[in-house]
Amino acid sequence: MSNKPPRPKSTEEILREMEAMSEGKGLSSSSAQSHKSGGAFKSLMDFFVKVVPEEEGEALPPPPEFTKPQVQAPRNAVPTPPRQPQRVADLVADEPAPKFQVPTKQGEDLSQRELAQIYKDAGVTHTPCSVDELATLLENPMVANQPLSVKIVAVNLTLSAKGIGIDVPIADAARRDRALDAYQSMLSERADQIEQRNAEKIQQITKEVEEYLKKKQVDMEALRTEAMEAKRQSIDFSVRRETEEKRLADLISPFLEGKPNPVTIGNQTGDVPPEVNR
Repeated sequence: MSNKPPRPKSTEEILREMEAMSEGKGLSSSSAQSHKSGGAFKSLMDFFVKVVPEEEGEALPPPPEFTKPQVQAPRNAVPTPPRQPQRVADLVADEPAPKFQVPTKQGEDLSQRELAQIYKDAGVTHTPCSVDELATLLENPMVANQPLSVKIVAVNLTLSAKGIGIDVPIADAARRDRALDAYQSMLSERADQIEQRNAEKIQQITKEVEEYLKKKQVDMEALRTEAMEAKRQSIDFSVRRETEEKRLADLISPFLEGKPNPVTIGNQTGDVPPEVNR
């Protein structure tokens, strides 16, 4: 007996089996009986959805067959332009854009605010199936290791069982994206306002500093001038003093009789005798 694992079924095979189960074709008696009570289709939905016991016996009606009638357009009729597919952004285009007030409180790190709080402030309320619930469906252990195409089929079946379409979680993701964009715009606007306000303050402070420096320069120049004037006066007087001392020394020199002259001239000092003849 070979231990080779069975080849995983492709998306086409799964879809064909689902179509066969919905029509009751290609099934054995036991498989048909299982199909009547839900079968593989119900088991796949049971990955995510709990079916109420009273509803388990209800058979899912097959999708009605619809054949588009062939209508011949008049010869002179203007061709109708093809209908453009709905864009994802159009899912929430009619909803008002979220807005955030610039906070006045200082010191708060707004870049670290919880995303859940941002969504709440933006008015992203409860939805029948959020994008986080979509992530939970994709991470379900029953399909976590399956190809992406199988996951998509399983998610679509689950959402169909809930009575909603895939556009519900997509719209939730679009709303969250708009909330994040609005929050970023608020932060950018706040940064611009603070930058402009602080630039004006810096300019004012710079002007005050320049005026202060000018005043202090004047004060320092006055101090230098005062010191230089004091120095000049000292030097000028030293010249006058030396002239006067020389005159005094010359006047008394003839009366000293060889004794040292007590009058000093300039910075030279001499010994003053204890007694001077009068």
